[in-house]
Amino acid sequence: MRRGPAVFVLLGLAVAPLTALLGQSRASKLVDSAFARLGSRSLDSAEALLRPVLDSTVKTTSRERAAALVLHGVIDFYRAQDSAAARDFRAALTLTPGLRGEWLARLDAALGTIWRRERTRAWCGLSDQDSVALAVSVDSTLLTRQLKVLKGPRPVYPERLRQAGLSGRVLVSAVIDTTGHSEPGSINIIDSPHEDFSREARRYVAGAEFQPALIGDRPTRVCTQIPVDFKITGWP
Repeated sequence: MRRGPAVFVLLGLAVAPLTALLGQSRASKLVDSAFARLGSRSLDSAEALLRPVLDSTVKTTSRERAAALVLHGVIDFYRAQDSAAARDFRAALTLTPGLRGEWLARLDAALGTIWRRERTRAWCGLSDQDSVALAVSVDSTLLTRQLKVLKGPRPVYPERLRQAGLSGRVLVSAVIDTTGHSEPGSINIIDSPHEDFSREARRYVAGAEFQPALIGDRPTRVCTQIPVDFKITGWP
């Protein structure tokens, strides 16, 4: 049974942060047009506009293709093809792990659940076979107490980057266990301006201690994203 498309009246506001990133290439114009068609409740037309981007018959950046995949996931969802929507989201996150998709929950709570599950897998390196042990997403409504950093090793600013005047933010994902420590093998770099920053950020997360998240009064494993900033103070 097809799901009703009435919620697409929210789409123009919901996807604005995503489309703003796309610029004015032919691929981005096709994605923007597909959003507009969805706003008029035309799933087939939207899919036709996305096809050249998805098939790479037009020049496409990884971010443009990821945006098209997210939108195609929405189309699949409203055709009651949840597994296909999950595959679309998974492929989008493989291309752009830091992709924002919080707006999907505003379209439909079930769509948001699919997105969070696939994002958790992308962030924390968990496959379909790991679903039984899948950690709770840090923004899950099940949590009664949020995860919090208590302390960690002092990050060392890479000397050659300091000398070059480079700064930036590394986004690190990890599963934090019930004792408040990152699980071995779960730390992944989502986004980083330089591999030297990545190395130091990974060391920081591996040595950090957290206040565990709770469901009720029970500590629970959480998949989270941790920003580690590198800034040069007093730089002329």
